[in-house]
Order: sequence, then structure tokens, then C-alpha cells
Amino acid sequence: MLFRSGGSAMEDPAATQGCLRSMATLHRLGVPLVLVHGGGKPIDRAMAEAGLTPKKVAGRRYTDKATLEIVVRVLKDEINVGLVNSLNELGSQAKAVSEAMLGERLSLPGPDGKPIDLGFVGTVSEVSLSKLRHNLTRHTIPVVPSLALDTSGGWLNVNADTAAAAVAGSLGADRAIFLTDTPGVLRDRTNTASLIPHLTDTGCRELIAKGIIDGGMVPKVEACFEALAAGAKSALILDGRVPYS
Repeated sequence: MLFRSGGSAMEDPAATQGCLRSMATLHRLGVPLVLVHGGGKPIDRAMAEAGLTPKKVAGRRYTDKATLEIVVRVLKDEINVGLVNSLNELGSQAKAVSEAMLGERLSLPGPDGKPIDLGFVGTVSEVSLSKLRHNLTRHTIPVVPSLALDTSGGWLNVNADTAAAAVAGSLGADRAIFLTDTPGVLRDRTNTASLIPHLTDTGCRELIAKGIIDGGMVPKVEACFEALAAGAKSALILDGRVPYS
């Protein structure tokens, strides 16, 4: 089972602890788990403290060398360490696995057909399964930041949903669980009772075409598609703020 944690759910300390307690409970019951995380808002705050202004290009964080240094520090040395320590304090055995993914620079076509310069933004080309399985066989939770190493050993900033989908697919996870700050896919976003409990790939694409799935939910659903296409058996979007969701 793979959890992707991040976004606004991680901004609420009580919600974060609730998610980690649930993971610790599943771990004690013998369920193998991997946690992949991002950290967009903490990165924004760290950039502001450094006098840098976040810049989005084609929906991605433009990552120059100065931004990359902050991204790596926040994800690898702060958030990752904090999550590992919290899980261990809850009685689980967790370990930071920072070098779980290999990647290459992401290239997106611009309006003129030329590649868009995103800086040190990457996509996952390979998941180091041996490192993840080494921990899983020892009943340890690998905690993976959304970073990848390029061929020269340098870091690349990877979208956390993309990273989670790649890891879940490579492991053939029974469930890829994307924790967010919404209940899931709603037929009416103003009515939580309109939650759709189960959808197929075709059903999701129809709702996207109709505009029922739109905005920030589209990339979440697309990450589910990516996880399934890569080998995960199922994918879920859950509200990480709900206790024991």
C-alpha cells in the first residue's frame, strides 16, 4: 500500500498526526506501506524567507539552482526527517529513502512547439525497487521525498503525485492512496454528499470531459491513471484531514 501525503492536509498538524497514527496502526497489523511526500507550501515559505519568489511555468514550479537548494533542504532534511521521526515515535519502524527514484529533466512543448524551460524539474525514469523492498522485507516503512537523481547524480524536483504514481506502479501496490484536502470526486463540489465512491477509468474521463472533474482534481485523477497504468491495482483519493479515513 502506498500513501502520497502533501498539500493542505499536511498543513494541519492534527491531520498529519492522524494520518501517521493510522499508518502506524496498519504497520503494526502487518500491512506493508510506503509513504511518498511533497511539501509545496513549506517550500514557498522557505523561498520567501530567502527572498525568492515562487514562479510557476506550465503549472510546475520553475526550479533554478537557488530554488533547487531550498526544495532539497525542505523535502529531504526537514519534512522527510520529521515524518520518519514521528512514525518511529508512534512505534513504527520508518526510514528515510531519499534516493528511491532516478529521473530526467521534464520537457514540455510550448505554444510555439519549442520545449519549455522548467529548470531542474524532473520526471521519473526508474524506481529503485531494491532500496524499497530492502526496507519492506525488514518491516520498515520507506519514507520517500518527491526528488529524483539524474544521470550525473544531481537532484531534480518531481511533482509529488507523479512520484507517488511511479513508486506505486513499480511496486505493483494493492492501493495507491492520494491524501488531499477534499473528500474525493464530487458530482457537485458544493455538496459533500455527492461523493462518488467508485469510478472506472472510463467513468473518470467522461466526468473530466463534462467538466464535473475540473481544477485541481484533474491532476489528482490523472495521477491515479498513471499509477494504474504503471502497475498499481487500485487508486484512491481520500481526505487526509478525516480521522482514520
